[in-house]
Amino acid sequence: MSTPIPVLHFDTRDFPEQDRFDIWRSSIATHQVSRLEPDAPFEAIVDAWTLGDMVVTHSRIGAARMARTAEMAKADGLDVIQVVFLKTGTVTFTDDAPSPRTMRQGELAAFDTRRALVTESSALDCVTCTIARRAFERTGYDPATHGLIIDGAWGRLVADFLLSFVQQLEEMSVNDAASLSAAFVGLLTTAMRARPPSVDGASGRSVTLVRERAEAYIDQHLASDKLDIAAMSRALATSKSNLYRAFANFGGVTAYIRKRRLETIHARLNAGEPLAIYDIAREYGFASAAHFSRAFRKQFGSARGARASVACRPRSTRPMTTSHCFASGRNVCADGRAGSLDVEMLLCASELRTCANGAPVRTGGPARLGKSDFRSGGCRSCCGPAWP
Repeated sequence: MSTPIPVLHFDTRDFPEQDRFDIWRSSIATHQVSRLEPDAPFEAIVDAWTLGDMVVTHSRIGAARMARTAEMAKADGLDVIQVVFLKTGTVTFTDDAPSPRTMRQGELAAFDTRRALVTESSALDCVTCTIARRAFERTGYDPATHGLIIDGAWGRLVADFLLSFVQQLEEMSVNDAASLSAAFVGLLTTAMRARPPSVDGASGRSVTLVRERAEAYIDQHLASDKLDIAAMSRALATSKSNLYRAFANFGGVTAYIRKRRLETIHARLNAGEPLAIYDIAREYGFASAAHFSRAFRKQFGSARGARASVACRPRSTRPMTTSHCFASGRNVCADGRAGSLDVEMLLCASELRTCANGAPVRTGGPARLGKSDFRSGGCRSCCGPAWP
């Protein structure tokens, strides 16, 4: 029998509320830690898995400020790369750049512990991979980067890998640890190599400053139907040409806004929020549920969690259950009839495990409803055939 990968579980809820922050702070030797919201309740729940040269943690932590000085880095000699994916929350960090930058929900960034870093975070839910530098040396790549936000298609691929990674670790054995670590380091190395070249000099810093101000404005107004380049130009007191130049490597301003909206929705789904598709489409400026479905499918494919359970109201007074598949863009009632898009749909991050009539769905054979072949609220054994 294989030995599962051991997990270290830490939960401040096991301690009196007044002691929780101090207990969590005492467990961190690599940073100076202080509290940002002294009057608010604090919790820290951390699960950690050691995979050879890499430690994976899933953390749910209250608001805090963490500082690692150059003196601390020199004294402890810690030489690792930390890759952080934010499922929820925001992190404002100061590194070697001339001004602070902000990581937002759904974003991924890499940090080098040999260099100074100060972060101020809201309450957050994040996945972190702490990787020894020697693991990168085996790939022939020197990750000489700090505060790099990994975005675009590669960033989404790494983020989705991390989310799936954490969910599958309980099923893996210690014999898989080295292979898992090597797989992630290989993917991360490819993603960092594929990033567009940085812009240097005074002109580059000016462009970067405009983009950072614009990114903050966009995130504050993601739900506004007036979020466009004209409104941004007025609010930020800069020209449209400056904004076009600042987002040239992101496919343009409109493409970046759409990307951030979809990333925010994706992060909310992975956090388990039940979202009504018409509400989410209206909230984030999509013309229709179908428009949102196409955009989501284009950016994330048939991503796990992007499934919807919807209430269909046919001519019969008996309510029916319908499911919507983002991979195919089709709707189907539990009895096999096509469902209407003109209904309220509920996005659900959990995997469907029962049939629409309440009967359990078999976990094997043709009736299985898997993560990629989701088609119907019913199964073949009791509700007729699903979509072919």
